Amino acid sequence: MTIKVWARLIAVAAYLLFGVLLAFVIGMFFVRFTVWQRPIIAWWLRGFCRVLNMQVTVQGAPIEDSALWISNHVSWMDIPVIGGIRPLRFLSKAEVAKWPVIGHLAQAAGTLFIKRGSGDADRVSEEMVLSLQQGKRVLFFPEGTTTDGFSVNRFFAKLFTAAIKSQCPIQPLVICYQKANGELHALAPFIGDDELAPHLLNMLAGETVHVKVHCLPAEVAGDRDASALARHFEQLMGQTLRDLHGAEQPPSRGKHPSTQAA
Repeated sequence: MTIKVWARLIAVAAYLLFGVLLAFVIGMFFVRFTVWQRPIIAWWLRGFCRVLNMQVTVQGAPIEDSALWISNHVSWMDIPVIGGIRPLRFLSKAEVAKWPVIGHLAQAAGTLFIKRGSGDADRVSEEMVLSLQQGKRVLFFPEGTTTDGFSVNRFFAKLFTAAIKSQCPIQPLVICYQKANGELHALAPFIGDDELAPHLLNMLAGETVHVKVHCLPAEVAGDRDASALARHFEQLMGQTLRDLHGAEQPPSRGKHPSTQAA
């Protein structure tokens, strides 16, 4: 590894340690996601984005009230990017809870965890409804997995019932990772057989990752059921993503300079 990568890696480790200490000081390991903790968590996540070599640009303004947030899913980096926009609770795969340091911080921040293929969706949906009724924001990724950032996968309908039951609006976001020249970033997606440590090193070895987050207008469910909502937002967000990057085909990882730098 180059000196630049070592310096950035040390900065990441130091910032994570700072996060653990901060979480302890504000009581996150004892009482989770209180009103006064939430803006501190968002502030820390914005700083984490900078340490991770990302420049985040937000287009549009999200709704300020309690809402069910949804986004396309590209990488584990989606969490600090979106969490830095507004304080909210995330729904994440259960495996994240076991990640070193990051998993403990995610639990302390009030993240909801779901086990894939375990029939856990009903329990998680009820927790989401409770949080929404308490005036909190909750985000989930309807695709249920990460993509290459070029297009969206099919949206699963099950968890859209949380918006229907809580009568809260739905706030759609579209996230796009790009290089400085506007091309899709090849290595930002966390897909396939990617592992966390090598992926992180590739991000730190390359140039600044430019992240666009487009906040679409919030919508109420109205008389639409979960399946209709899933189809609607899949089409809407898919088109918005295509408009954001304007690419005709997915990026090739083999041609990205970060591969050689790492």
